[in-house]
Amino acid sequence: MCKLSQARKTYYPKPPKTLAEISGSELKALLRPYGIYLKRPSDYDYELPSKADLARFLHWYKANAQIKPSDYTADDLDCDDFAWIMRAEALKWMRGECVFGYIEASSTDENYPFPMHGFCFMVDWNNNVYFADQLEVAASVDGLDPAYEVYSQDVKV
Repeated sequence: MCKLSQARKTYYPKPPKTLAEISGSELKALLRPYGIYLKRPSDYDYELPSKADLARFLHWYKANAQIKPSDYTADDLDCDDFAWIMRAEALKWMRGECVFGYIEASSTDENYPFPMHGFCFMVDWNNNVYFADQLEVAASVDGLDPAYEVYSQDVKV
């Protein structure tokens, strides 16, 4: 007789409160000055949480992520995988309603250069754009780093 293993139950922080909304076309325009070229948004509109709620999620994520930066393996468990997993957890937490996107981009800043890299971005209810990166190449994982201009190749919201 086989013994079934129990799946690990994940407890998420309280879902975010949203007080603002942004349309897909408004989101495209908001992201463009940062070099983030969203071809087509997945949804017609998105809810926008507070910066405090985003920070709360990122703090929770850093403490509870099932993969850690030390698990990084070039080409197998690399930057895009870390970003997609963070984004998936955020989508579960926010019930898919808010902007928590994935981007592959390189730096345009000669003082802080990095090659093409996968990381996440989000928008708060004041239309501020932030970057987060569990591998801490493009941003700190829980610091809500203000977005800066990048050269994007792939963007998903």
